[in-house]
Amino acid sequence: MSWNSYPLPEVLPPAVDDSHYRSPRANETPAFLEMVAFFTLAVILITLIQAFGAAVVIHWHLFGRISLKKLVYEPRFTIPMMLVSYSAVALATVALFGRVWPDGFLAGIHWNFSQVRRYALWLPLLGIGIGVAMQLASNYLPIPKELPVDSFFQNALDAWMVALFGVFIAPICEEIAFRGFLYPSLRPWTGRIIAAFLTSLPFAFLHAQQVAHAWGPLTLVFIVSLVLVWVRERTNSVACSALVHACYNFSIFAAIFYASGGFQHLERLKD
Repeated sequence: MSWNSYPLPEVLPPAVDDSHYRSPRANETPAFLEMVAFFTLAVILITLIQAFGAAVVIHWHLFGRISLKKLVYEPRFTIPMMLVSYSAVALATVALFGRVWPDGFLAGIHWNFSQVRRYALWLPLLGIGIGVAMQLASNYLPIPKELPVDSFFQNALDAWMVALFGVFIAPICEEIAFRGFLYPSLRPWTGRIIAAFLTSLPFAFLHAQQVAHAWGPLTLVFIVSLVLVWVRERTNSVACSALVHACYNFSIFAAIFYASGGFQHLERLKD
């Protein structure tokens, strides 16, 4: 049964024929093997770059005598290393698939930024609304009082670094990976519903370490991923799902900003 069999909420205007947005190469780009190549390349580059960075920091005691376990939760190390490794993946990916796909990289992943302009009012409202809904839902789920991600909010500088990265960088990278590569490569083989679930499982697992593998917050991340898949499917635009993702993250950091008095009293978050 298609998702389009159900009446849609008045969050986005009715869909129109978007066939002119699609690449003439194929309606379901990227293909499965291209998705495998992307994730293989990403894992190798991210692992090598971050391992090299950690080795340099620990060897030269750039953060004092710190263990690797604590280093991975040090924003002054983690955020710059993620920027470097993500940039390397982006450059390598665009260079590789830009040559393989006749219409270029952005067309291949169905970035379709024109759809953002079409739904410019509704997409931010949807993202913020999801964030508020998930924060309310967290009150009724078993969430551990202390989570590994809490260590990213030890001072205002760390909080600002994490917030800016989480709003402006992470959503774009994650949407290209999961809604740009993984979902469309699975959809021809499994159909929309199963592809959405198979896309959301690794997306939730990506955030598992941050929440100590607790099923409560992971369930919320899984639900958010399903919504992002729906946005990408409905609009045929990864740019649209990236904007919703960014606004969802913004709502979370805005709540932390408000609760901590502008990141100045982060100890309040433990109350």
